[in-house]
Amino acid sequence: MLGNDEITVEEYNGIPVRRYDHSPQFYNSEEICETFGEYSSSLTELLPSCPYTSSNTSKLNITEFFKRFKGLFNEVFLPQGYPHTVTADYVQYQIWDTAQAFASSLTGSLATSAVLKGVGVGSGSASVLAASITWLLKDGTGMVGRIIFAWAKGTRLDSECKKWRLVADVLNDIAFFVDLLAPHFSAALFAPCACVSSLLRSIVGVSGGATRTAIVRHQARRDNLADVAAKDGSQETLVNVISLCVSLILLPLVDGKPVIIWALFIIFTIAHLFSNYRAVCSLQLDTLNQARFILCVRKFVTTGQVLSIIECNKMEPLIGQKCPARSFGCELRSIPRTSPNTVGHREPHGKWLYAFDKRRLKGWAAFSAGVTQEDIFSGIFQLEYFVANKFQTLPADFISQKENLFRDAMTLAGWQLHTHQLAVDEWRYRLASDKAKNV
Repeated sequence: MLGNDEITVEEYNGIPVRRYDHSPQFYNSEEICETFGEYSSSLTELLPSCPYTSSNTSKLNITEFFKRFKGLFNEVFLPQGYPHTVTADYVQYQIWDTAQAFASSLTGSLATSAVLKGVGVGSGSASVLAASITWLLKDGTGMVGRIIFAWAKGTRLDSECKKWRLVADVLNDIAFFVDLLAPHFSAALFAPCACVSSLLRSIVGVSGGATRTAIVRHQARRDNLADVAAKDGSQETLVNVISLCVSLILLPLVDGKPVIIWALFIIFTIAHLFSNYRAVCSLQLDTLNQARFILCVRKFVTTGQVLSIIECNKMEPLIGQKCPARSFGCELRSIPRTSPNTVGHREPHGKWLYAFDKRRLKGWAAFSAGVTQEDIFSGIFQLEYFVANKFQTLPADFISQKENLFRDAMTLAGWQLHTHQLAVDEWRYRLASDKAKNV
């Protein structure tokens, strides 16, 4: 219970809203409406008893109007509690992601117009049956492509979300290019072109959707993944509405002008790829995948320090950059036999073993049944420490001490070690006793 001589300040998302003086029943209140900020769509609706809003509603100036409009916009399109409920890279990523979505939508409008012409829309000689069959073949190819790609690369989309986010947009632009090119071929070649475009776009759908989920999971800081995802969808819908309006104006102006259409395609594609690259580069993922883990261990071995989250994400290899080859949780038969080029080690209690091929620069780590996530982390750390330390065999106690120092330094730098994206497969081995072998 509040005393009569106490003052209570009520806040929303850290912004003062009301001050209650000498009233435990909260009857007589003085509102601090002018300091509320931009988080309310309408102060008169949210604070109906506020004397400032009731007396000054008719005197709102243009600044107050835009302030309230900004508040409404934030409520509709940003997660609740923004910016405290999302990561620090949220705004920069969403700005560039919005720009790339706008450019992609405009390119898609040009491609859709070309596809419709290709199937015969507006042509008196077009066959409805032929157009229907072409469309069904195109959709069927895309369905099969989605299944195959999800089977082949689905497990890599979490750990390599940056790479596949870029790949998705590159393939999307290639699909648009094929769509624009298809009407210039004969009718016999249009259907294969449409199928190729649909196949590419199916990969885009799987990789783009999956990596978006991984990014949203990173952005959600307060177990608010659904809210962040929903607001991300709202932002994308708004961009699509704006691009739709622009397309309605643009398409009639460029109809029948192929030179202008191709010029716009090039401009929109460059803008799309550049914006998407900047969006991916702005991400500051604080969990470890294979590439980030290797970079941090190398830094630790050479300097005794670890990379910050920002530094490591900047150094992470993307498209066109070679990433070290690793196979974690692999089959025993995939590990090469010991040779002058292959070195390895086995944990004394048999929890894991690793090997590294110095010629191919590839590493393997296999784990026994029943290992914990801590054991997996230890096995991978010791492999990478062994490689970064130029294959020198060191005492187990020394390596264990280094691992503890590494963990402490990583935690202090803000890395999340309780979870990881190290792409560990499910193969495990079990050590059988001699007696069990004879059963």
